[in-house]
Amino acid sequence: MRLIVSIVVLACLAVTFACSDDVVQRAIPTPESPKPTPVPREISLPADDASHDSPIEWWYYNGHLEASDGAEYSFHFVIFQTQGDGSANRIEFGQTGITDVERGVHTYLSSEGFGISETYRANPTSGILELDLGNFSLDISSDGKHSFAAKDSSGTSSIRLQTDQPREVMLHDEVGWMDWPFGWTYYYSYPRMQTKGELTLDGAAIPVSGEVWYDHQWGDFFVVGKPAGWQWFALHMENGNSLMLSEVRGADGDVIDVVGTLIDTESGHRVLDQEIDGISLETTDQWTSPKTGGVYPSEWNVQIDSIGLDVVISPAVADQEVPALPYGNPAAAYWEGRVNVLDPTTLEVIGVGFAELSGYVEPEPLGWRKRSE
Repeated sequence: MRLIVSIVVLACLAVTFACSDDVVQRAIPTPESPKPTPVPREISLPADDASHDSPIEWWYYNGHLEASDGAEYSFHFVIFQTQGDGSANRIEFGQTGITDVERGVHTYLSSEGFGISETYRANPTSGILELDLGNFSLDISSDGKHSFAAKDSSGTSSIRLQTDQPREVMLHDEVGWMDWPFGWTYYYSYPRMQTKGELTLDGAAIPVSGEVWYDHQWGDFFVVGKPAGWQWFALHMENGNSLMLSEVRGADGDVIDVVGTLIDTESGHRVLDQEIDGISLETTDQWTSPKTGGVYPSEWNVQIDSIGLDVVISPAVADQEVPALPYGNPAAAYWEGRVNVLDPTTLEVIGVGFAELSGYVEPEPLGWRKRSE
């Protein structure tokens, strides 16, 4: 249930349970009444790669790339899109992280602030989707190929990739739709898309090729900040299997759901449940961000009894934190980066993946609380 950085999108509203002596309580704004939960429809692909009439939506890519000299790189790329009730405007912004695995360097890029688009096209004549944020762009053509790019203002860092058509789709919770305590969402993935293109790091162009995991999610939901949040993993196993695993915490910090989706090269598509399939996700190490002070999980023992999985997941680079700036509250920062999947006995690498860790940075005081003089 990869409920991405809606903390960023919604200005990181957080739940606070206590008042101290140095604050004066003010009236809490009354939110709009939630819309009725719709009856889910069947996902239609590739048509549903397009933009939808929904309060929040994103197109997310992560992947593992190799240069001609064997050097390894990983990346994530995402464009978020939000829409107010009854408004034709879409507010869009993008984020990208590029990890040089050998050097242990993580490079972060963001779109140049927020973009407000009145002329977005959900179904342009030339393809399925076209989004242009200036230094970020995303195009999905009618033949199912995806092209996306991002660059910084100086031109010293950039990413430009094009994928082949997807070969398989991963529908989460069987139908690609989830109803949960904070709202509802459509959610599916193309776990293994072949790609090629070019990175630019420190001004040097690097032709690359590799494999991409694509997530597309849209709906009407809200996620508060710490202690609420999630741990999410997208894993490419060396045996060809693809696995999504997600642990979600509620407003009190307790785990409310652990789910997964597996595409097995032999048995096909399978939805995983914590109790039925015996999913265990144990954190064994932590990393503290020098920038935000957030304390993130940094190594895990993962077991899934029903499929005989027993692995260690470890970050390839410790610092792959994505900052909140320029988007407001520091608690909107999250950790998004390359992880290695290890055999627990030999510590041999048996897969690679991405982890997303949200809800680990303390929020600022709520906007409707005013500190006393």
